[in-house]
Amino acid sequence: MKARIKTTGEIVEVDDLYDDGTALVKDKYLKVSELDFFGDFETIDWEQRRYELAKAAMQGILGDEKEINFACSGAEYKENEIHTVPKAVAQYATAYADALIEQLKKGNNYGSRTK
Repeated sequence: MKARIKTTGEIVEVDDLYDDGTALVKDKYLKVSELDFFGDFETIDWEQRRYELAKAAMQGILGDEKEINFACSGAEYKENEIHTVPKAVAQYATAYADALIEQLKKGNNYGSRTK
């Protein structure tokens, strides 16, 4: 994907994005906040993003006992399905990922590009 380096205005190809908020550009790591992204919005691999977001949400949920309890209280199960913490947390994490993707696809009102 293409991006513009904010400080220089240079248009670059972003080789990879990482969960820690960095991007690989020309064999250098830059903060994502240093870049303005643009390009074909439809080329985003939303399934991959969904996986990455759910994974990050799951890590956060598992780090907080209150979140685990909340996830368990709202989990939905099929008839005769065994209620387990992993299933509840997975549902909760996926719901977070889906909500964020929905918002990202809409764009936001804070000056970024909208679809």
